[in-house]
Amino acid sequence: MNAFSTQSTEAEVSAETIGTLINLSGRQRMLSQRIILQLLLASRGDTAARDIARQCLSMFESAHSDLATGNERFPGAFSSALQQLYFGSARADARIRDFIAQVRLAIDAPLPDTGLQASSLDGLVAQATPILDLLQTVTQAYQEEMHRCEVAVRKRHANLVERLSGISMQANIVAINARISAARAGEHGREFSVITQVLADIIKEMDQLIRNVVGSTDASKGATRA
Repeated sequence: MNAFSTQSTEAEVSAETIGTLINLSGRQRMLSQRIILQLLLASRGDTAARDIARQCLSMFESAHSDLATGNERFPGAFSSALQQLYFGSARADARIRDFIAQVRLAIDAPLPDTGLQASSLDGLVAQATPILDLLQTVTQAYQEEMHRCEVAVRKRHANLVERLSGISMQANIVAINARISAARAGEHGREFSVITQVLADIIKEMDQLIRNVVGSTDASKGATRA
């Protein structure tokens, strides 16, 4: 059973986490090209390049596991779109793991240069652009998840404003009726009048809260458009 079949529901992931995943996936693009560059330098006699390539591969492989499978910090492929990208017809997970295997083969090829090393390196050079394009697609997928997250947050804010506005309207009606009843009661309605004033103060605070929520939502929309 692959990871795609085990990921059946969409997880609730914060914008902060998605932002981290965007940065992580973006770094993968740089690492993929640096790995190939260092292996080319190693083939030309740079004695330090192979170790650098090995370090980059370790970071690349670890980050891919964080992104696709997840751990205690990251959720893995948390949406159906990401599950389809990694484990569906796009086969991003399999293709990236194939690239990792090719890199490891080239790194572990014996020195001095042999036919095995040259063949592995030629295959990696041919993969430079396709793997970069694939990793760019992965990064774009996370950017789209961020957009969906922002839309969902704005929708929740709008629903909250609508509910608060409804409650405030009902409370205003109750307060007005209470004031009328207190006025009709004359001297006997004095204590009741105090209660209605407290209620009116609460309504004012609620209205201010609504304005604050509306203001933060509008600011978020403006920042998104910018």
